[in-house]
Amino acid sequence: AFAPDGSSLCTSTLDGQLSLWDVEMAEQIGSIDGRKDVAGGRSAQSRVSALNNSSGMCFRALSYSADGEVLLAAGNSKYVCMYDVRHRTLLKRFQLSHNRSLDGVLDQLDSRRMTDAGSLDLVDD
Repeated sequence: AFAPDGSSLCTSTLDGQLSLWDVEMAEQIGSIDGRKDVAGGRSAQSRVSALNNSSGMCFRALSYSADGEVLLAAGNSKYVCMYDVRHRTLLKRFQLSHNRSLDGVLDQLDSRRMTDAGSLDLVDD
């Protein structure tokens, strides 16, 4: 995402890092470690499972505020993060879904009423 004044650019890596670039000089001017922000939290005693594994979680959508002071980052996570660009800190993290990711819906199928022919609700008595 380009800053509103066009002087800087923000990119995201697949592990949740955000890099800030000077467009004119073509060099990196800073970074934001968003790996823990995109993944959410878990305690040190927690076991790694499919629900809390942070691998594969990254930011896919980046946008600056109109004044260029705040950066919004969202993506393969249930969180949208708001960062202060100047201080490179997390201002707020919004949880938009109780699902695992914003990319899809968590379907929990109830197969107790299913048969080989389909749902029992569709069978005439």
